[in-house]
Amino acid sequence: MLLYAVDLGSTNLKVVLYDEVLRPLAAAREPFAYRRDGDRVEFDPEQVFETVLALVRRCAADAAADPSEDAVIVVTGQAESLVLADAAGRPVAPGISWMDERSTVEAAEIADRFDARRAFEVTGEPEPVPTWPATKLRWLARHQPDVLAAAHHVLMIKDFLLLRLTGHAVGEETTRGFTYLFDVPQRRYWSEMAEFCGVDVDRLPRIVPAGTIVGEVTDEVRKMLPDAATYSVNAGALDHFCAMVGTDAYRPGIANASAGTVLALSLLAGDDPRDPAMRVSFHPGILPGETVLFTCADSGGVALEWYLEHISHGLRYEILEAELRTRDHADAPLFLPYLTGVNPPEFNAAARGAFLDLQLRHDRVDLAFAVMEGIAHLLRRILDDLTAHGQRVEEIVSAGGGTASGFWNQLKADACRADLRVPDEHEAASRGAAVLALAAAGRIASIHDTDHLHRPAEHVYHAADAPARAARYDAFSAALTRLYAP
Repeated sequence: MLLYAVDLGSTNLKVVLYDEVLRPLAAAREPFAYRRDGDRVEFDPEQVFETVLALVRRCAADAAADPSEDAVIVVTGQAESLVLADAAGRPVAPGISWMDERSTVEAAEIADRFDARRAFEVTGEPEPVPTWPATKLRWLARHQPDVLAAAHHVLMIKDFLLLRLTGHAVGEETTRGFTYLFDVPQRRYWSEMAEFCGVDVDRLPRIVPAGTIVGEVTDEVRKMLPDAATYSVNAGALDHFCAMVGTDAYRPGIANASAGTVLALSLLAGDDPRDPAMRVSFHPGILPGETVLFTCADSGGVALEWYLEHISHGLRYEILEAELRTRDHADAPLFLPYLTGVNPPEFNAAARGAFLDLQLRHDRVDLAFAVMEGIAHLLRRILDDLTAHGQRVEEIVSAGGGTASGFWNQLKADACRADLRVPDEHEAASRGAAVLALAAAGRIASIHDTDHLHRPAEHVYHAADAPARAARYDAFSAALTRLYAP
């Protein structure tokens, strides 16, 4: 069996080809193309579809894929980007990215119309923001009603790709909570919200569980794919949740923390997650009856990227890593990584980034350490908030570009007082999607039956008992409270 894992990322469109024991055979990617105009961010859905097919063909050619094998296309990736399609599955307008902010007024209208506590308990989202398709649908109903009326299918980007591949309009369940149109506890669309946003529930795709085999590819699509015995399509799951599966972190007590531009954290929930005081979104899990908590801080790795590019005059990462290991950092400055203001768990719009306790003797390496430590402190604040509200966290699993720094990995483990496991896997979401496809095809008993499959090497950073580290975190927390108390 050949497994083509498609990842509809916000930055890149990617396809990774695996064999049936999860050995990666080939990989290909292309940038996700956007048209930007002020607060509008649009894309061509048909171009996304054609690019995915081209990447599948490239992988097959690079791996010299056996045409006698059965093939599965499994889809993961972003959720919120909106696509309107006609009855034949063709777009009736440009797709609207989740990054598009045209619907700020409509988001405020939704907040005024619906009680915040009830909306959170239903949607799993702490507040309505322009990211959600619901707000953009209300904008379309007001500003482009003819476009909305022409749509037979109201979809997100992953739904659209599944429709174009198979002819079936389905919405995979783990992505529904990112619409603000879905009743998470009841596992059905929230008709009251849909009506307020100007769309009939009948135009939303049929909901299917994660890992569902949607069907065979259409005859039209089959002609555009490399030869194979058969082609089936699997609905996959949200990229963050697939990454949990791909790094063996889809288990109770394991927090999956991305180490990329943003700091995203996913956790299989224990107790009832509908606690407005926690303000962490909750979503249908991959397996029936499960709920996954998800939170995202914009001030993640982007803070270090900002520092290295704009402040340190081009300090190279490998030089920084070597320098960091030669110092004890006991008197380094502190850094509050709130460059984007609103971040969990406080969501304080007044918060700002800041260096504290700077002295003349501090250099760019000291400041780089402070930035890295500040992000580690932000991760701990998120984890502490989860545990304070009844969630269990025993281990952290991390993936993403930031994990290239062993120093930073150890710093995070020490700051969070938890072991941090880093798999040597650059495409965790793709690997997790392939695991879902294997389970659906009956090649493995479940998504946890992976011991006999090819797996990447990993390194565990054990948390050290460091009173000095705890004292610095206390100083960080005190400074945050003193400067930006809500």
